Amino acid sequence: MSGPGPRVAELGRPETPEEIAARAAESRRLRRSRQTSRNIVGSLVVCLAVVGVLIALVPRGAPVQQPAVDYRTAAAQAEDSAGLPLLTPTVPAGWRANSAELRRDAGVASWYVGFVLPGNTFLAYTEGIKANPTWLSSTLESAPAGGTARLGGLTWRVYDQRDRGDAAGNVAYGLATTVGTTDLVVYGTAPAAEAQRLATALAEAAANRGLQGGNTVPAR
Repeated sequence: MSGPGPRVAELGRPETPEEIAARAAESRRLRRSRQTSRNIVGSLVVCLAVVGVLIALVPRGAPVQQPAVDYRTAAAQAEDSAGLPLLTPTVPAGWRANSAELRRDAGVASWYVGFVLPGNTFLAYTEGIKANPTWLSSTLESAPAGGTARLGGLTWRVYDQRDRGDAAGNVAYGLATTVGTTDLVVYGTAPAAEAQRLATALAEAAANRGLQGGNTVPAR
């Protein structure tokens, strides 16, 4: 028959058989608990690895691009409602129209066409019918007026706020002129040279469609 268990300092006496059995049972429980935790962690690692492989294997297509808007056809359909020629300037092949519509803002009817250019920049032109200074300021988001530029046989007021960065919004660079009672406006985030190209094409389209009246530039 074995003697008493080892003396335990906390008890000040040898362990009883019951205490020895309880300690052994607790030790086994702790080992099982640690083993279970390791198994759970291992299972999670395996699951995450499988998910990562599945994600890597899923085929990814290119982002779906909305089809280009046929702004020439849209202009032909809206022209009767507008009551005057709606301009459809010729633009480079890489430009994609994403909007073309008649609008009404500040009491003015206008023809608007927006383009996405290579490099994901933006340009738009709008033709304000019997426009007023309030409409022009709203269209150009209150951009400050600068000097003038001669483009396509017309003199344009320049609105250049590229130095403002993101604070310039959609009107980093703009151009505006008046032919008779129609305001022609070009604006966007594309380089100034591209905006000037669009203004030149717009002026040529105005001449080709017989838009009548003297040419003036906005005072501001």
